[in-house]
Amino acid sequence: MRRRGWFTHRTVLFLAVVLAGWAGWSGYTSVTASRKVEPAVIAALGARRPVTIWIDLPFPPEEFHVRYLQDRGTVTGVQGRSVHLARVRPPVVWSIARLYWVRRIRGDGGG
Repeated sequence: MRRRGWFTHRTVLFLAVVLAGWAGWSGYTSVTASRKVEPAVIAALGARRPVTIWIDLPFPPEEFHVRYLQDRGTVTGVQGRSVHLARVRPPVVWSIARLYWVRRIRGDGGG
């Protein structure tokens, strides 16, 4: 009986596919994050101070979304499909933008 190499084992192949999928998804979300943040917010982030933003979702926010965002800033209100978030540190804005359920991030004065 011929012995197969370890790399042909089903578990290793499965883990390789999962790892490739995760790397692809991570790369995709990193690329699309910058398109979700409005230029005015990007300019405000340059000051390295906490910002106040509106996070637009493709659906009305549920408790999970509000709690997740509350851990990253101060949720001051929900209006329609948007969540108002105050005192958000610049690196956190980019991590929020990477989430698949975030449609757009706009400044406090944006309409």
